[in-house]
Amino acid sequence: MKFCQSCRLPLVPQVQGTEADGSKSESYCMYCYQNGAFTEELTMEDMITRRAPVFANSNPDMTIQEAFDLLHELLPKLERWKTIG
Repeated sequence: MKFCQSCRLPLVPQVQGTEADGSKSESYCMYCYQNGAFTEELTMEDMITRRAPVFANSNPDMTIQEAFDLLHELLPKLERWKTIG
């Protein structure tokens, strides 16, 4: 399964972002990327803070703290955050 290279949302066709030419992005979801640009300027820490509750809610056996810890491990490996760290 592919994941958004910004927020790690599963990258299924229904949520793919768009490139500047209108084609579907192969790397980013529509919440993070539209018309060839990121929808918001965020730090990786901002993204973790936003995604951790969602991540924990979608994994009933996971606490918020475990979600934060896991996202701190996973997000730095995604394309958007690799150069920023």
